[in-house]
Amino acid sequence: MPFTARDTEAYREDEKTGHKKLGVRDREKLVENYLPAPPIRSRSRSHSRKKQETSHFGIRKFLRSQLYLLLYIIVHAIFSVYIRFRIACHVVSLRVLSILKHHHNTPDYVRRDVSTLNRLPKHVSVILTLEDGGRAGDALEKLVNEASEVAAWCASAGIPRLSIYERSGVLKRYMPQTHRALAHKLKAWFGKRQAPPLSLSSRGASTVRSASQGYLPRDLFSLDVVLISEEDGREAMVDLTKVLVQMVHKEKITAADITADVLNNELSEAIMPEPDLLISFEPYVNLQGYPPWPIRLTEIYCAPDNQGRELAGDDDMGSVLRPPVIRSAVGVLDRSLFRKTVNLAAAAVADRKKISAWRQKLQGDNALLAVERIPGVVPHPDQALASQGTKCLLLDLKIKVGVPETWTPTLQEGVSSKEVGIVPYDLFLDYDYWSYEDVMKSVLPPDLRDEHDGIPSGFNQAGHVAHMNLREAFLPYKKLIAEVLLDKNPSIKTVINKVADVGTESEFRTFAYEVLAGPNDMNVEARENDCVFRFDYSKVYWNSKLEGEHRRLINIFQPGEVVCDVMAGIGPFAVPAGKKGVFLWANDYNPESYRYLDENIRRNKVGQYVRPFNQDGRTFICEAADLVYAASANQEYAAAGPNRREKRRQHPDSSAAGNKVHPLEPERKFIPPTISHFVMNLPASAITFLPHFRGLYAGREHLFAPHTGTKLPMVHVHCFAPKAEGDASLVNVCERISAELGVGMKLGEAENTYEVSVLEVRNVAPNKCMFCASFRVPPEVAFAARS
Repeated sequence: MPFTARDTEAYREDEKTGHKKLGVRDREKLVENYLPAPPIRSRSRSHSRKKQETSHFGIRKFLRSQLYLLLYIIVHAIFSVYIRFRIACHVVSLRVLSILKHHHNTPDYVRRDVSTLNRLPKHVSVILTLEDGGRAGDALEKLVNEASEVAAWCASAGIPRLSIYERSGVLKRYMPQTHRALAHKLKAWFGKRQAPPLSLSSRGASTVRSASQGYLPRDLFSLDVVLISEEDGREAMVDLTKVLVQMVHKEKITAADITADVLNNELSEAIMPEPDLLISFEPYVNLQGYPPWPIRLTEIYCAPDNQGRELAGDDDMGSVLRPPVIRSAVGVLDRSLFRKTVNLAAAAVADRKKISAWRQKLQGDNALLAVERIPGVVPHPDQALASQGTKCLLLDLKIKVGVPETWTPTLQEGVSSKEVGIVPYDLFLDYDYWSYEDVMKSVLPPDLRDEHDGIPSGFNQAGHVAHMNLREAFLPYKKLIAEVLLDKNPSIKTVINKVADVGTESEFRTFAYEVLAGPNDMNVEARENDCVFRFDYSKVYWNSKLEGEHRRLINIFQPGEVVCDVMAGIGPFAVPAGKKGVFLWANDYNPESYRYLDENIRRNKVGQYVRPFNQDGRTFICEAADLVYAASANQEYAAAGPNRREKRRQHPDSSAAGNKVHPLEPERKFIPPTISHFVMNLPASAITFLPHFRGLYAGREHLFAPHTGTKLPMVHVHCFAPKAEGDASLVNVCERISAELGVGMKLGEAENTYEVSVLEVRNVAPNKCMFCASFRVPPEVAFAARS
């Protein structure tokens, strides 16, 4: 209710005096009538509270707490049952999936499989192969994955030791990465906490181990993996032989004391213990150079890999179209044995005008047979229909006649509309179909294959002669190899094999050879860099694999320059450079090379630019400088006549004959007084000729900078050097040049004085390369006094 006027007036007067007029009690009475009445329930609460306070036993409190506890237990039990049910469902579903799709990745099932064996090996060794010799981009990744799968299987089976053999030893170079991949695979199989400890080792490298784990199941043990390669054990066997021989010689032991057990113990410590079981994943036992002693008493088991190329099924194009394996008659080539019939399906097109349209449709479905050297369109196998012009499209191997489930939707549509019919077709293949590599893989024993497939395919061709350098292992099959090489290379008429290294019997770089196939006709004609060369291949040196190097240097030479080719051979540098308008002083010590060089100069019409010599290159270096200076002083030149276009203009029958055309006088190109380049292509010994550059231009300093704008000659010297990591090979070449010149040279740009640029030309052996070192003759050498 609102305040009355009287009470309001009284309150305001009290407020004006600072609340001194009314006392506390008076103010309470003033507002008391305006306050709401207290609620009744408050009194009941206070009453119950008083009763609770007066309760001596606390029965209600006890009952309430027990009720809460009961509810908690019920809720906890319900959720516990639910969670356990979910876990059980997940375990069952994962186990079902692992059985259906990944049963091989389940350690329990692997243990169950091996539990039926009478004896479980304690040491297993496997032979793995680097796919395609490592040339494929993912070959190393596949190899590591295969090693990981085998390691996980061995750990699951309870085999504590695994040795992995890979011929080239590429896994040894990636020990940490391989260990990481193996450990990851073990965790995927066993779980993160249950994976067994792993150690990875190889001969000559430190062991990589997994981090220690606190708890391991009782049935789990550590897995020791050893990486081995073809080279492992050879040094150990040689060293052991030397030690035993010395001990017998010093009478510390007798020959009778050297038993198989002694050798086994010593080699087991040096290499590895002998494995109980060796597994090869090839269709035949192929040891690939596996160290022989560690498998003296080892059981060898061949388990073909169903993912390998050699083991493709009947539907795999590679196996169906592979030639038959023929190894019964070693060294004898029977071409009739290479006949093979492949059963295919073909799409017979009713309307021959629509053959192109159906070919495009089936190509979109990947239904056609796509194989090189096999035509996609063939006559109908029925001779009557073929005579009427009916054509067929050869279908992919997965498509079967009478099995509609293998047909593509386009084929099914064509059969339904009766525009296409699926008919059987027999594809006949014979010796002429397969390539040289195919035939070699068919006739050569598999153990001859190395990391590059072991097929002797490289050869040097000079005209109609193929020059091979067969390894000793292939010599029993040399006639067969040469015969196949002739068949598959129409331009080759004669095949020879080198029986001694170049230069071992002749200082003229010729070699002893044997004719393997064809006539003994070594008079050849070769074409290189737009020039024709004729020569007797048995009397001179020629290497077609150097054509790129010849072209590279020829492109460096500029028209009008003088080049001195100290070891010119028959002119692979000199003749093409002469065609370019470069002056060549070409020398070779071999009289036969000089004779053919002179003939090739005349045959290619470069006599104005190329001058042949037959001298020792050591004396020719300085003599050439003198001859060039004398020719320049005598104002000798080459007369460059009109080109073909200008000759046609001057011809009387040309369209411009009505206009009076004065014949052009030949352009004179005078020989400069200095040599711009020296070429020394004798890799075995050319560097040893460098001391003879001393005094090259003694007393003629005025011909070069700073007196003129001419630089000292550039030398291009070829040499051999062993392969090495980084720039070690280049530094080796540079140090050898410095030692021969007697002047310090360093790697750098050839245009800079005292610097050498070294270019790798090609590999000539697994551990040997050919290089070309280019540098300018140092002033201390060029202007020194001649000896």
